[in-house]
Amino acid sequence: MEDFAYLAKESNAAWLDGRGDGRFEQYEKFYQSEREADAAGFDLERVNEGYGNFAGDKPSSLLSLLSAPWVGRVAISLFALYMGTRIVPQLAKIGPAVTGIVLVVAFVGLRVFHRRRKRR
Repeated sequence: MEDFAYLAKESNAAWLDGRGDGRFEQYEKFYQSEREADAAGFDLERVNEGYGNFAGDKPSSLLSLLSAPWVGRVAISLFALYMGTRIVPQLAKIGPAVTGIVLVVAFVGLRVFHRRRKRR
């Protein structure tokens, strides 16, 4: 009977072979850095335990991506765009002149805000 576990990216065989989701490469970097730091007193068991702590303390890449400042800016921009497409047509039905004036004031305000920010 053949073992086809190495074909799955998440399998231990694929991990040991250096393929998969990058965990092996991360471990290899940690292992090499520890070995270079203390070549004379190198202890593989201590390094493996240290890697468990190192990997456990590090936040996941998805969490790191979601906590990036640009993600929040993009989310706020998309929300503002969505709400604008919903609110502006409704306001334009009620009072087109007032809506036009409010939009002009908003765009001029944004230009002034960005110009002041560029000067700093």
